[in-house]
Amino acid sequence: MKQVTFLFILFTLSIQTQLQSKVDQVMAQMDQMALKNDFSKQLAGLIELKMLQSSYVEEVLKEIKGIRDQLIADQSVEDQEYAKKIGQLNVEIEILEIQTEKLAKELQRLNQQIAELNEDISKLIGTQQSQEKQLSTLNSKEEEIRNQYKSEIETLKQRTTNNIKSIDGLNEMIAKLQQAVFAEQSKTTVLSQQHTKQYVDDLRNQLGPNHPLTALVAVTTKFDVPTVTKIIQLLENIRGERIQENAGADEYEAKVTSSYQITLKEVTEVRERLSADYSRTVVTLKRRNEENALSTKSRYQIQKDLPIAQDLLQQYRNEREIVQSNYNIRSAKRENEIKIITQAYTIVAQQVRV
Repeated sequence: MKQVTFLFILFTLSIQTQLQSKVDQVMAQMDQMALKNDFSKQLAGLIELKMLQSSYVEEVLKEIKGIRDQLIADQSVEDQEYAKKIGQLNVEIEILEIQTEKLAKELQRLNQQIAELNEDISKLIGTQQSQEKQLSTLNSKEEEIRNQYKSEIETLKQRTTNNIKSIDGLNEMIAKLQQAVFAEQSKTTVLSQQHTKQYVDDLRNQLGPNHPLTALVAVTTKFDVPTVTKIIQLLENIRGERIQENAGADEYEAKVTSSYQITLKEVTEVRERLSADYSRTVVTLKRRNEENALSTKSRYQIQKDLPIAQDLLQQYRNEREIVQSNYNIRSAKRENEIKIITQAYTIVAQQVRV
């Protein structure tokens, strides 16, 4: 009895081992399929589960075939629904195309009746727009001239003020250096380190850290009387340049002001002439529009209806594009799934022959 039980257990284990081997082979081949996505992974999991639940591969094949047949049936139903929907949209689009074409032709006929007035109005509108653009450009140019003049004068005054402050500072610095030289001549030929640091700091504050003289003094290690005397001469030269620059400031400002006034007068005269022309254009255009009012009255309704028909036509066209796009996406997805299922079916079917 024990021997029979043992043989049964061995037989059962042998069957399970063979089944697991087949499952492993199927999973390995499906993992190597070219078409791999979430659907193929889900299908592989389903096939593995079914094969482990059933020892008959034929039953698994039957279920796979059932899934494929259902996808094919679903595609057939969607094909029919798509054909019906597209047919309805095409009919609506064709009707609207005929309507909009009729409205456009009628509008063209009415436009021909007022062609001369419209041509005149079109030219006047173009002239008006051109004159508006020129006036805008002139206004901007005038504003630019005023701002540039204001900026230049402010810069000139600021530079003059800065020069005055700089001259005062240089005067004070030169006086200190001269006093230091005089005081040191009776004691030693080298100025004290305390005075040296003070002079470097004063120069940096007056001339700025990037000025060549500031840099020269900063690297100078020996401040004897000849060296300081040379520095005094350089400072006097800088002071002289700034005094001379301020001396010509009034003349330069007068020159800039004169040029500004001449330029501004020219721009003003051109703008006044253009403004007069623009006013005449506006009056003429208004009169032409009043003359055209009676002729355009019969055209009003068509101008109102045509955009509505065109918008509706565009809506139907957009809807048709959406329907086509959605159909193509779903069909491509379903076709891909059918291919995956077909490959899976072939892989599983190979185990029947093993």
